Amino acid sequence: MPTKELLAEIDRNRELLRERCQLTPQQITNFDNHFRITNTFTSNAIEGNRLSLIDVKLVLDDGISVGGKSLNDLFETFSHGKTFDLMLKFARENSFDSISENLLRIISDLHHSFYEIIDNKYAGVYRDMNVMIGGASVLPPEPDELKMFMENFLTMFNRYKTTYHPVCLAAYAHLRLVQIHPFIDGNGRTSRLLMNLILVNQGYQLIDFDMADRDRYYVALDNADKQDYQENAFNDLIAELELKAQMEFMRLNRIDYP
Repeated sequence: MPTKELLAEIDRNRELLRERCQLTPQQITNFDNHFRITNTFTSNAIEGNRLSLIDVKLVLDDGISVGGKSLNDLFETFSHGKTFDLMLKFARENSFDSISENLLRIISDLHHSFYEIIDNKYAGVYRDMNVMIGGASVLPPEPDELKMFMENFLTMFNRYKTTYHPVCLAAYAHLRLVQIHPFIDGNGRTSRLLMNLILVNQGYQLIDFDMADRDRYYVALDNADKQDYQENAFNDLIAELELKAQMEFMRLNRIDYP
């Protein structure tokens, strides 16, 4: 589990930002747009999407279809940007209790939004075939087990929400959804969006995974299959990235880091 000191520092930063960073509606719109672009780029890149950051900006900000790029890369980029907006809407317009109660529907809605123009047949629908997680040592549940696994996920999430630190709960939600792999594709992006939904709802900052984090990210995901949900390197990684995101947000708002 992340050290108490690290989590305490994260919570102090959250309170500092609440006190000293009162954004206007236009500033909120500007930041949302900035993070829609960066989060889409990093989340896609970690899955092998070949669009550059400039390409992603052209697609999402300017509505320009970039020549010489695959349709799938363009579809993923447009879809992630749209689903990022939906994630923020869910995070800001719902109480945490409402999110907890409707977690499975929210997950399906996020996946449907991302996947509908890629393959509408499987958008928001649990897979009907076995899949493998590339590079992972553990096999996801079989299709006829998915309903049971997802219901158990919901039960455990609602149990942990009273005992886990919110950052650790967000990490758990991401990790467990990836382990179950309920959809035929798009599980990683959906899991990262779900994690950020929880973080934003609880007053923390959005997390991006830089390509420099990619190897550590996948190793931590794989190793977590063999470890306790609180005592694993994946929790440590998410906590460290949350602190990094807070520091970057302070920099962008010209707030001195304490």
